[in-house]
This record gives sequence, structure tokens and C-alpha cells, in this order.
Amino acid sequence: MSDELKSSKKLLRKHFLGLRTAITAEDRLCLDRSIADHVRGMKEFQEASVVAGYVTDGTEPDVIPLLRDALRRGSEVCLPKWNGTEYILSYVREDGIDRLEPGKWGLMEPVATDPADLGKICGNLLLLVPGVAFDESFARLGRGGGIYDRFLAAGRRPFALGVFYECQRTLTLPREKHDAFLDAAVTESGVRKRIT
Repeated sequence: MSDELKSSKKLLRKHFLGLRTAITAEDRLCLDRSIADHVRGMKEFQEASVVAGYVTDGTEPDVIPLLRDALRRGSEVCLPKWNGTEYILSYVREDGIDRLEPGKWGLMEPVATDPADLGKICGNLLLLVPGVAFDESFARLGRGGGIYDRFLAAGRRPFALGVFYECQRTLTLPREKHDAFLDAAVTESGVRKRIT
């Protein structure tokens, strides 16, 4: 990556993280409810046999209520977990969502490790993807670790739903060859799907 691209991404991360952090706790609860309602109405969520999500860092939209819904209806649920070498997606049972611990970088993750093999998952896989920003072509700016780009490149391609607040939307973002496009993005304003 060129120094210019690194610098550009760094400035964009600072800008959009600032916008996301500025959302008040009260507003965040309302926005999260709207986002969850939009996701619940999606065929991809309703028909998913596996839903992979994340645990909010406190500024990202909270998808744990959606994961609880998925478990209640019999879908399997995964969360990212550091295995000592890299981040993997690990299956979580209903009681496991309430038993999280700080992992690498202090992010909350499952206590137990039960790796999900993305190449062997049968049925529909929905990946709820956090991010710093997304653009009109469904490119995503993450935090720079490449974790979700790797998940999207591993095995069978899941349906990648970016989960954002509307303030994280922009016209265009810088991209690199390894950056994966989202299939759709949801904000409090609704769901936008990429036309392929």
C-alpha cells in the first residue's frame, strides 16, 4: 500500500470514527432498534442457517439482539475470536452470548473456541460486518486489520451485510485489491443492496 493511500485511509478512519463516536447513547439505542428491524425484515436474515456477527465496541451498531433472534429460531451463530494466531469465527450457543471475555485489543469475544469452517457450512450464511465507513459501490473501510476481508475470501462466500449508521455513508472510498465488496449495507434509514 502506498504511503498516500495509508494516509488517506487513516484520515478517513479518524473522521468517520469521530462521527460514530459523537452519537449520543440515547440516539444510539433508537438507531440500533431501527437497524435491527430492517435486518429482521430481510430474506437473507430470515433464511440464514448460520448468522455470523460481532460484539460492538460501544460505538458500532449492536447486533447481539439479532443473534439472539437467530438462536431462538434455530440458526447457528458465530462471533469473531482470537485463537492465538488469527481471528476466526467461533460458534456460540445461547448461554455463550452472555459469557464473553476481553480478547485481543480488549474486544469482547466468546469464552469457548468452537471454530466454524466457512468452506463447510451447509445452508445460507449471513455475515454481519461492522466497519468505519461504506460507499455507494459497497466498498467498506474497516479498522485496517483485514479480518473481515479474510472471512469473505475464505471458503464459500457468505452474504455480506455491512451494518452502519447513516453518518458512515460516503460517495467513494479508496480501495486496495484485497478489499472485498459488501453485498448490502443497512443503516437506520434502510437496506441498500448491491446490484450485480
